[in-house]
Amino acid sequence: MDSQEFRDAILLKRPRYAKSRIPVLDTFANKGNKKSEYNQFGPYYELYIYAFTLGLKRKSFLPLPPRNMTADFIEIGKWKRDSKLVDFLMMIIFSHSEEIGFSWNELENMEDKQLNEVVSNIISFIEGYANGGLEYIQKEWEEDKLLNSHYLFVDLMASNSTFPEEIESNDDTLRIEDADEDIIEATKRIIKRGESTSTEFKSTLRVNLHTGKPDPKMEHGCLKTIAGFMNTNGGTLLIGVSNDKEILGLDTDFESFGDKSDLLDEFQKHLDNQIEKYLGNSAYSLLELSFPEIENKTICSIKVKFKKNGPIYLKSKANGDEFFIRRSASTKALKTSEIIGYKENYWG
Repeated sequence: MDSQEFRDAILLKRPRYAKSRIPVLDTFANKGNKKSEYNQFGPYYELYIYAFTLGLKRKSFLPLPPRNMTADFIEIGKWKRDSKLVDFLMMIIFSHSEEIGFSWNELENMEDKQLNEVVSNIISFIEGYANGGLEYIQKEWEEDKLLNSHYLFVDLMASNSTFPEEIESNDDTLRIEDADEDIIEATKRIIKRGESTSTEFKSTLRVNLHTGKPDPKMEHGCLKTIAGFMNTNGGTLLIGVSNDKEILGLDTDFESFGDKSDLLDEFQKHLDNQIEKYLGNSAYSLLELSFPEIENKTICSIKVKFKKNGPIYLKSKANGDEFFIRRSASTKALKTSEIIGYKENYWG
């Protein structure tokens, strides 16, 4: 049997999925003419392939329940004929021949019984990892951790990837540096130079100075700056410093946390939560915080590293995922049409 005949034999099969996954399939995938609540996926089979890829990435193989608790898809070959996603699925399958249990060298001389067993193993391989991926998506959805954006699958893959620079650090909270004299003097020099492509000043983290109240727009401004630095060449964000270099300190933000015993700790925890919520845990390894005291006022310094292994998006329920870069002394959002070229230039 040659490779094309082998491929055709696989395309005739009908993978199964657990009936318990129907709610998440109906939520995320289009069914007939009915649009899904989310806007990332088309028919069931698209979500199924994405879930399979996610399950494989997470090494989450979850066998299906008994047959009476499962349902069948139509044959793989009928999943929107000539779809590149089906080709993608086949490519992944063939690149995992050792895990599935077949050798390309032995394939040509296999008898029908052996070939049928290999094809059966391939379908089980698809079903188990797809079920694992669907379980993960279902749990994230039930816990309201998924944002409805065009980059949902990309974000899920990114958040479940381990990159070399992140292996060295298993931190799941922000790293805090002691603000020694060297850091204080370096911060003073940064302030003296003013804002630039690699430096941004923010008066507060969360309080709108015009209203005196917490304002999500203030937080968004800080977080988009961090995302912009990660997507460009890194940089430093100073909170508690005005655009004209005036040292304001963090007292205004501190007061917004009410009558707490440790206001600096409350500030740190709030910033930590915002980064996790809008940038994801993978952002932590790229950040270093310190709280230098200048002119008897405490400010927050956030050193941001460039994300070498790919872009980061700012999650937003209001606007969908946003992609920011630094340009001159400002942070700019790119349109979808601009992102592709930018990513190619920076990450290839």
